[in-house]
Amino acid sequence: MEYLLLGKIIDKFGLDGTLKVYSTTNNAKKRYKKGAKVFIYNEKDDSRKEFTVNSYRSAGNLDYVKLDNLDVNEAELYKGCELQIIKDRGDLEVGYYYYSDLVGCKVENSNHEILGEVSVVEEFPAQITLRVKRNNQKDFFVPFIKQFILKVDIENKIITINVLDGML
Repeated sequence: MEYLLLGKIIDKFGLDGTLKVYSTTNNAKKRYKKGAKVFIYNEKDDSRKEFTVNSYRSAGNLDYVKLDNLDVNEAELYKGCELQIIKDRGDLEVGYYYYSDLVGCKVENSNHEILGEVSVVEEFPAQITLRVKRNNQKDFFVPFIKQFILKVDIENKIITINVLDGML
């Protein structure tokens, strides 16, 4: 089973066990819908515990998530842990991808020449951008928009791009 990172728990908030989470998800409102199942993952002991979302609100990059059966004392123990959900590709619309699926994809030009590999997916105000790592050369960036992205083949881990002059 694969899990998707929603954010990092940075602290508790208030006296009811609400978690203060640094958000890494683009779809928080859907992910934290009342009754949704989420998991707290503790990297230190490789443990994962399931909870049900009671309520949610957002303030910028912070999510405030109240989970059923989580009191203020237990919430304190999860500081530094990850909040996750089960990755479900059925949740995605056609043409949308999980960032974690794009990382590690080979990037090729329209002649099928490998240019590098996606090392990270970055969010800039204008658009999502792929950072492509190359051997012994500077990284380059590819805006994740249809003018640049010709084809995404997640199954074979290959992204075909339109290379413009000066891009490389």
